[in-house]
Amino acid sequence: MHRARSRLVSMAAISLALLCLQFYAQSSRAATTDTLVAQYAPVLHFASGEEFFPTTVDYVISSSELMQRVSGGGAIVINPSPTASTLGAYNSPDYFLSNKFGTQQAIADDYASKEGGIGYYSYVHVASDGSGTVIQYWLFYSYNNGQLNDHQADIEVVEVFLDASGSPTQALYSQHLAGENAAWGDVETQDGHPVVYVALGSHANYFRSYQGKIGVENDVVNAGGRTIGPADLHLVMLQEGVGAPLDQSWLTFPGRWGYTGTDTEIATGMAGPLGPVFNDNGDRWGTPYSYLGRTFSVGSTYFYLAWFVANFVLIWLAYAGVRGLWKVFGIVRLSRKGGLRVKRFLKGRGGAGLAIGLIGMAATAAALFLPWYSMSASSQSGPLAGSAPVQLMSIDGIKGLSVNLFTGPTADSSSGLTSFASAQFPFAVFFAVGIGLLLLDVVGVKSGKRLGRKFIISAVLSLLPLVFIYEFVGYLPSLVPLAASLLGGQAVPAQASQLVGMIAANPVGGSAGQNFPVVGFTTVTWGFGIGAYLFLVAGVLRIIGALVMWSAPDLEGTQSPASTPPTP
Repeated sequence: MHRARSRLVSMAAISLALLCLQFYAQSSRAATTDTLVAQYAPVLHFASGEEFFPTTVDYVISSSELMQRVSGGGAIVINPSPTASTLGAYNSPDYFLSNKFGTQQAIADDYASKEGGIGYYSYVHVASDGSGTVIQYWLFYSYNNGQLNDHQADIEVVEVFLDASGSPTQALYSQHLAGENAAWGDVETQDGHPVVYVALGSHANYFRSYQGKIGVENDVVNAGGRTIGPADLHLVMLQEGVGAPLDQSWLTFPGRWGYTGTDTEIATGMAGPLGPVFNDNGDRWGTPYSYLGRTFSVGSTYFYLAWFVANFVLIWLAYAGVRGLWKVFGIVRLSRKGGLRVKRFLKGRGGAGLAIGLIGMAATAAALFLPWYSMSASSQSGPLAGSAPVQLMSIDGIKGLSVNLFTGPTADSSSGLTSFASAQFPFAVFFAVGIGLLLLDVVGVKSGKRLGRKFIISAVLSLLPLVFIYEFVGYLPSLVPLAASLLGGQAVPAQASQLVGMIAANPVGGSAGQNFPVVGFTTVTWGFGIGAYLFLVAGVLRIIGALVMWSAPDLEGTQSPASTPPTP
């Protein structure tokens, strides 16, 4: 009996020791996780003018009514006062939160009055697959009022990927349709924390303060506003499944965190975001490594390009300024040496050629304000049937390339027409500078042939945008994989790919139709606009004027009448 008692005591001691070891291991893992979460918490630089900052889930939910979409596109109130603890009980995607304050300004006013008492929060999800760990810092905002779209509530995320040893390897920042990823060596850091530049209104996250100007980025990004560092950011650990806190039941809510609206408004991009678990079809949360591989990778080369694009206008103006000063210096020097020859030039064929060239320049200026190329669609069935044609793409001299991302703030789907910042250069400024430099050449003219040659070169260069447009439209099928990447790996509908192929086969113009999900049978019409044809006419006039100037008598070795010495 004594041996049996000893055996029981030994077994109890061993069990207690194992429990202690298990508890220690769990505590150690928790401590390690907490350390890593704190170590890589982001530094958030907001743009000047930002009104909304990372807030609590409780604030977003308590400011909303829980509604349900019903047949016919309407909605009814299900719960006027939902809470973080009860929201998870509503398990249909037809449910959605609708902010009680309604308008952007009212939502902004309420948030501003409570911001100080709430503070700034990030909800952290940690996932491991044996080979590494992903830390996701989810950020909730009351409203999204960016360049691309407006909608209630906004959910963004900053992700840090660690290897098995706990060292960072990559970062993924959410943006609009998906996001951008960068190797850790290309991530700007502050005391080891990833630095994030948050775009004005849209809260899209960027790696550099000068980004936001390429492709669908189209954001105002700078570090001129508030900075929220790790010390200011309250980190809340998210838990799933058994043992999850009751006040995190909102994680299982499959509805949208913002006003959903009618079928037409959903089709045109007014819906609020889905929660973290359901965001991007659940892939970002459930399979983060797979999702990472489907996002757009950026690095040092891309950042150089982003800097160049952000500063291109200044670079161009600086170049034009130097060229202009050099021409003015030449004019002054010519005047001092023997007098200007422009009056003699204008009295002959040179003046006639210049007049024709100036008419061509005026036509070029007018063409800048007219459409160069357009693409529109009209639906014969579905929620948009009977609506006015929707502009899908437009190119002109003022806004550059604009593409409809269907993320507009109203039920009018054309409100999603968005200028691609990389093609948003002010062509009017470029042409104005070019014309100004040509006029300086006229004042300092030495030879009609030289001036005519410059006018010909300028006229040919003015037609290059039309050549680029033709080539760009023909290249559209090659951009379909890029579109899928920007959509987080979602497949581009086959109907859209077929239409793109038809357009590329005949860039000059045409029309074709396809049957699409949701929007129904849709006819797309495309082609060059009146601005493009006016460009051609202007180019021909400028070339004719240049040829007339080319034929003007040579002015070399002559002096202006004002500088001719008197006859004795």
